Amino acid sequence: MKGLKIALWIAAIGCLTAVPFVILPWAVVENLVLWFGVEPIPNVPIAMYLFRVVCGIFGLIGIYFIILARNPLGYGPMLDLGAYGLIIFGLLSLLVGSNTGLPAIVYIGDALSGLILGTIITLFSYKARQALNS
Repeated sequence: MKGLKIALWIAAIGCLTAVPFVILPWAVVENLVLWFGVEPIPNVPIAMYLFRVVCGIFGLIGIYFIILARNPLGYGPMLDLGAYGLIIFGLLSLLVGSNTGLPAIVYIGDALSGLILGTIITLFSYKARQALNS
């Protein structure tokens, strides 16, 4: 159960790292994008809006994982939703990132963390449920 909680906390913290980008100046976002070796995000209101909203949504997902981490087996199918959601996120990151021609450094961290954490949470939750039913 301890491993399951640790994996959920790691997922939560990973998602919450997007929250500061909701309020950081756009110049900071542009510099980060340039650091990754990608063309700058257009400095137009719709791009800024979408970027900041997505970062805010990641924060909400981080809160979801905090709630799960406090009592993982108490949430039943919601734990599975979190685990499978991470796996799907990892696959989407990998497919979309590679199909758009982005440098791997941009999406590989998201892809690997989603796939690895989702798999770990799935395995640990299965083991914890088996131990609980024994």
